Amino acid sequence: MNAFFQRSLPWLVCLAWLAAASPSWGQECLSLSPSIQAGKDPFAAIEPRDLTAAEHEGLVRLFKSLAGNWQGRADTFFCRSTADPADRIVEKLAAGAKVEVDYYGNLVMDGELFNEADRTRADKDLYLYLNNRRLRIDHDTGAGDVEIQNISERGLSFFYRRVVATGSTGGSARREYFFSLHVEGKRMQIEQTIYVQGKLSSGYTLLLER
Repeated sequence: MNAFFQRSLPWLVCLAWLAAASPSWGQECLSLSPSIQAGKDPFAAIEPRDLTAAEHEGLVRLFKSLAGNWQGRADTFFCRSTADPADRIVEKLAAGAKVEVDYYGNLVMDGELFNEADRTRADKDLYLYLNNRRLRIDHDTGAGDVEIQNISERGLSFFYRRVVATGSTGGSARREYFFSLHVEGKRMQIEQTIYVQGKLSSGYTLLLER
């Protein structure tokens, strides 16, 4: 990925739409998850389902249209405090990605973020699966199941829940992940927000163009 990233991402060039765009996660740290706000249990099991034939065909077309090299920026935030909503770290990073789609329509995004201030890099990969008429993320098994919110010609949105081990004490935390992908011409926006124990904890927005 490094060679691709170095060749394809001009660090000092910032397209006008990227400069003007602002992430939609302007929520305050520790705000309640959409599930709680809707009066639902944020810890309940999700409700995955099979894609309809039209949805499956539409997602295959959408994913294949995304194949290629992308560049732009990433806006990220991390809530450091469990009591102070103002205590958060915000970063604006350069971003590059290469998207590949296999014969079955499964999508792999090999992404990388670059912090110009300290010259560090971090991976930002994405795996979306369509095998067996199920939309899944990260894992092509039941572990990757999601609950679909919306599917259209220009994008999709879904959420999923995980129980994550915390430290060496044997504890765990329940997390909700809300994910969306939207395409407008040669522009793509990917957004994810993460809620821990029902409260906003972190997130990112990728704004890419090719």
